[in-house]
Amino acid sequence: MNNFKHRYNSGLEETLNINGLVSAGDLTNTEILRLEKIKEAWNFYEGYHWEGIDDLDSPQVTFNYCRPFVNKFVSFEFGKGFTIKTPMELEGKGVTVGDTKIDTSIQDENMNGVIDPDELDGEPEKIVEKTINDFLNSVWNSNNREQLCVEIGQTKSITGEAWVKVSYESPEDADDPFEEYPDGRMRITCIPTQFVFPEFNPHDKEKLDALLIMYPIEVKRDTSILWKRSSVTTVIYKEIWTKDEIVVYQDKEEVDRMENPYGVIPFVQIKNFPIAGRTYGMGDLDDIIPLNVELNTKRSDISEIIDYHSAPITCVFGAKIGNLEKGANKVWGGLPKDAKVANLELQGDLSASSNYTESLKTSMCEIGGVPETVLGGASAISNTSGVALQYMNLPLIEKTRVKRHCTKDGFEKINKMILHISLLEGLIEKPENISKKDFLFNEVTLPDTLPKDELIELQKLETEMKLGLECRHGALERMGREDLTKKLIEIDKERAEHPELFNPMLQSIWYQNQFQQGGQSPQLNSGMMNGQTPIEQVRTETTGQNGGGSVQ
Repeated sequence: MNNFKHRYNSGLEETLNINGLVSAGDLTNTEILRLEKIKEAWNFYEGYHWEGIDDLDSPQVTFNYCRPFVNKFVSFEFGKGFTIKTPMELEGKGVTVGDTKIDTSIQDENMNGVIDPDELDGEPEKIVEKTINDFLNSVWNSNNREQLCVEIGQTKSITGEAWVKVSYESPEDADDPFEEYPDGRMRITCIPTQFVFPEFNPHDKEKLDALLIMYPIEVKRDTSILWKRSSVTTVIYKEIWTKDEIVVYQDKEEVDRMENPYGVIPFVQIKNFPIAGRTYGMGDLDDIIPLNVELNTKRSDISEIIDYHSAPITCVFGAKIGNLEKGANKVWGGLPKDAKVANLELQGDLSASSNYTESLKTSMCEIGGVPETVLGGASAISNTSGVALQYMNLPLIEKTRVKRHCTKDGFEKINKMILHISLLEGLIEKPENISKKDFLFNEVTLPDTLPKDELIELQKLETEMKLGLECRHGALERMGREDLTKKLIEIDKERAEHPELFNPMLQSIWYQNQFQQGGQSPQLNSGMMNGQTPIEQVRTETTGQNGGGSVQ
């Protein structure tokens, strides 16, 4: 199922193989129109804007704005990746991954998370090594997380939806030369939309009853028994998925039929932009393609006019041109009295055509939701405030916000599929005291990609924490950090071992001692106790140690 080839990049009928898919799949008119629309969208993204146009004599100027539009949306949506969060009290609680025991059942009441492994009093089986977050992130990372997100973003932006398959790959089938997955691995695959034909419930548009996967493959067939020659033939490969069974066809012949071991159809649809009452989404190029066609046509007309007048045609009236020598710096004489010679000149106003093409570009940006300044040529923004920058990019932000809602929901379903299939395949084990619903729960966050002043954000968090309006966990979450519980444990351990790095007064003294290189340490006050270092004195004053209370 993972051996399909991307066959949509040349703009030819045979590459997408629409005729082959139609004949093999017995598709409806709606599905045929969907295939043609997908083909057109990919052609415009790849730069094939003149498919089906017979006038090949005139210039064919192509301004491909479809590609930067899609790339900008993908970059703006997935520029900073995404983070996965599960409930802290369930992060890896009692879960086993392979031979590694994962147990966070012992928690610290003040942190609401796992406690410091050094405080477990010789119970190594309780040491935290992995969490559910670790497992999910490892699955995404093993499937080329960043590249996979780009493929998903491009597919749904161009075709209106992306289909992702979650599957288990056994050790025998996995391409694992370094033996990294002795128990097999989970695969996440973005399938080209033109190969997916869903069947939704007629009464519930969110319920998937069946799914047909159909794409062309190349097979070798012997053409001569004596010489053992083989030829490559293209046939249609099909998989029909339901909750109960899986049926495989090749070249219209059934080659396999098996029970669905998962009880679900392991495919997730991620819409690009939802449309009420429809089972498919809207692509970012749906409104851009007609304007891009008009822009290319008018720019081609302008190019043709410029060609005419950069090498103008000479018109001779009232004379024969058979003996006239053509070329630059030539003088013609002996013409009849009424003869007239003139070059073809531009009589109209070419600036009006140029202004029209510029208005087309502006219309594309307005309708597509991408400000012109984002595509290039932006003015200096060094003194632009964050609020002003938000308003400058408001159309892009608003449209991306809706797209992220669909992506977030789709990624959370993918994570549930990963955990569900991993349980059934024995990659992980669920503790008995946790319900299946709580175990599968996860939350995906796609952070904002607009540039921000990190120093201002830190100052804001510091003020909120001083006022008691924010906690450390919430601050780390807003900063986009991952594995918050582990990070807080590391911070507390570092604070206990090196308090001088966290207390400003201690830190100042520590740096002074480092620069003095063995010189006399500066005294804080005349009341320093005999044998007490400056750091110990400040610790005594700030924590109340070594005396039963704080120093007044």
